[in-house]
Amino acid sequence: MKKRNRKDLQGYSFIFSHKGYLTLEVDQPRDLLQNITVCLCSFSDSPSKQALFSYATKDQDKEILIYKSRDSDGFWWYTVYIGGMAERFRIPDSYQAWQQICIVWASETGVLTLWVNKRPLARKVVRQGYFIKPHALVQLGRAHHEDIFFRGEIQQVYMWNYTVHVISSSNDLFYLPSLISWTNMSY
Repeated sequence: MKKRNRKDLQGYSFIFSHKGYLTLEVDQPRDLLQNITVCLCSFSDSPSKQALFSYATKDQDKEILIYKSRDSDGFWWYTVYIGGMAERFRIPDSYQAWQQICIVWASETGVLTLWVNKRPLARKVVRQGYFIKPHALVQLGRAHHEDIFFRGEIQQVYMWNYTVHVISSSNDLFYLPSLISWTNMSY
């Protein structure tokens, strides 16, 4: 596949409709990932289960996967997979607006933190001692090998191969060197 030019997407969004998705061309890490941070902003009014971010390897479709869903009681949830194992986070507000989310995970402790609109939710432990494989297929708006898509807008997508301290009052983290950068995107 021919590599496309990299683009600065500041001020733009990808708008996804029925079964639309985007494959990102990522500078693949050569080593196993011991720590990760993934951030993105999304907006959707769809009540169905939706896949936002998928990092799939040949051995694991859900190496890193982020879903958003709504339960029968009307509560919104984010489900985050690390190495095929899931943890769910209930979102405190159910209003429809742009949501900035960041997941931060460290292999050594297995601690997974989900930040929603610059506020951390209760931390969980998943896959302590696990290493995320390199050489992945990275997609926005679709869960790899599943019929689960996203309807809405996604922007400001970043991924780091280390844990980033997400500070509630600062946007400086978007200027740190990253594997995926909205300001230098190839898709």
